[in-house]
Amino acid sequence: MRVEEVKLKKNRKLGEAPGTLVYTGNRKDEKIKITYYAYDEKDVEKKEYDIGVNMACLKPQKDVNWIDISGIHNVKLVEKIGSLYNIDNLILEDLLNSDQRPKVDERVDFIFAVLKMITVNKKTEEIIYEQVSFILGKNYLLTFQETPDDIFQKIRERIEQGVGKIRLRKENYLAYSLLDAIVDNYLIVLEEFENEIDRLEDKILNNVDSKDMEKIIALKKKLSVFKKNVNPVREMTIKLGTNEVFDSGIRNYLKDLYDHIVVVSETIENLHSRVSGLIELYNSSIGNAMNEIMKVLTTISTIFIPLSFITGMYGMNFANMPELNWKYGYYVTLILMVLIVVGMIIYFKRKKWW
Repeated sequence: MRVEEVKLKKNRKLGEAPGTLVYTGNRKDEKIKITYYAYDEKDVEKKEYDIGVNMACLKPQKDVNWIDISGIHNVKLVEKIGSLYNIDNLILEDLLNSDQRPKVDERVDFIFAVLKMITVNKKTEEIIYEQVSFILGKNYLLTFQETPDDIFQKIRERIEQGVGKIRLRKENYLAYSLLDAIVDNYLIVLEEFENEIDRLEDKILNNVDSKDMEKIIALKKKLSVFKKNVNPVREMTIKLGTNEVFDSGIRNYLKDLYDHIVVVSETIENLHSRVSGLIELYNSSIGNAMNEIMKVLTTISTIFIPLSFITGMYGMNFANMPELNWKYGYYVTLILMVLIVVGMIIYFKRKKWW
């Protein structure tokens, strides 16, 4: 994201009163998609709606109700859903702020959590950050995404097919499952970072050039942005684990989620150190390459010193130099110069100077 875009998004909120609902993300043309899962142990109902949905259709219907809204650029729709579930404007304001820091807010009737879902575009290798907001209340979970693309398909399949524990558990287990999918995907993104670091290491060791430093700096910036968006999730997970909405059974799962985010944080620090090491490796490789160049130039200069001496001495053209009038003087001198060059090369090779 360019700096100009970030400034523009921040300027949309300047001067507004707290609780004013303004979408701060990039304006989108995608259609709003609302997917509603209502399920219990026995059966599941899946319904899909668009922006014209009757709000009464989104009221809780079964033991667990998951309402997934893809597209939050329509402020009026978000405001209507907020009214339906009695969500205050301060929460809705954070929900619409696409630059929100990962955090947890607690209310009497629900928990609000927000974090980044991070994926990699396989074609462009671009890292995509999308904000996902959770509102967890009794018998319901609301999730708000910026685009329809997500990493929750396997969870949807488990709900629809009744696989695993998800249909046997409450909405808090569903919230944990979604959070776990997001955190696990962080590790996949980190693998892409690691692969990029490996490629740069090989490139620098085998064929370093000036453009490699630009790639290192760009990689370091990308990793810093990733770190900024992921590290607060650790604190968020701790706070979720102390909330009464999550019973003791779910808290054990949250402890496992915390372990995962600790692994993510440690991996980030390790990769950050490796990127810093790339800078040192680059400087060392450039220095070694320059040393090799100087070594070759010095060797060539050393070889030409005796040759220059010979040509310089006979270039003086004194009248009493006997070799000047010798019939084979020119050829003998050339042979002598060749023997000197070959001899010096053999000597340098034996000494491993060249």
